Amino acid sequence: ILTQNTWKMKPKTKVGVIGAGGISSGVHLPLLSCIDNVSIEFIADTINPEILAKTYNTRSIKINDISSLPNCDIVLLAIPVGVKEEYIREFSKRNTYIFTEKPFAIDLETHKNFLKLSNKISCNYMRIYYNSTRQIKNIISSGVFGPLKKVSITEGGIIGKTGRSKNSYQADPKLSGGGMLMETSCHTFSQLAFLFNNISVREAKIVWEDDFDVEFNVILDVCDNVPFSIDYTGTMLKPIENNATFFFEHTKIQFNHLIPDSIFTISSFDSEKQFIIEQEDHFASTFAQAYYLKWKDFLNQMSKGSAIDTEFETSIMTTKMITDIMQKGNRK
Repeated sequence: ILTQNTWKMKPKTKVGVIGAGGISSGVHLPLLSCIDNVSIEFIADTINPEILAKTYNTRSIKINDISSLPNCDIVLLAIPVGVKEEYIREFSKRNTYIFTEKPFAIDLETHKNFLKLSNKISCNYMRIYYNSTRQIKNIISSGVFGPLKKVSITEGGIIGKTGRSKNSYQADPKLSGGGMLMETSCHTFSQLAFLFNNISVREAKIVWEDDFDVEFNVILDVCDNVPFSIDYTGTMLKPIENNATFFFEHTKIQFNHLIPDSIFTISSFDSEKQFIIEQEDHFASTFAQAYYLKWKDFLNQMSKGSAIDTEFETSIMTTKMITDIMQKGNRK
């Protein structure tokens, strides 16, 4: 029989949340509130997050002085990429674990400087936990269809009314990091960085509007065991299908890389027959599960005191690819 003297509860991991926008209120806070041994210590924002804090029965802080923010075990930075630096500096000095929303950094130099400040930092590139991402990685590594010859990716579509005000951080490229490359396509680049090594940017063409990239076409070279290229087109200007096609020697595999439980269509070049593979449940089959698996992995590393591979955790290759693309695409 367990008594008060013979059994003690493990102390809860204290998480401080900075940024009370949609990603915190819609995903992180509901998830964190359901994880055992996690307590939400405070919710802080430059605008008073009192209503959201009441929902989670925690402290509400309107940020005036970053240095006065309370200590915690993990701080979640769900804030624009353009204002991250002072928060990362502050919590790095405290030796606090840092979990940031994407994109991680405005450019490669800034990314490297952040990693010099902290070895306890991760970024929420959660698509690497998608079932679809893991399944295509397993197919490639198995060699069941022979060597990979080419990859083609299309993504985006016409954007209608966003409902955002002119004062939204996403209307300021210095805060948001730009347009499609930073805001949405960073997730696709993180998937590519997870699947392949030695990726370089060969060509990049970008359409700019008011300092925002609204359409791009890039060609990436992958110098793994058998070199091949990746053609990636993203647009906010015209209708386009979200699709990733992996070309092998005699077979191609197509699926929507934006969806965790995407169905794979497998076609043979030698036959008109098509085969469909549905996703299994070993990894995330929903968006919420992907966020959960990312948090679970980070919490496990923290609890074990494991050394964190910050270059992997923050996907430095993602930042490098986007930085190189913007340079080759004559960023304004």
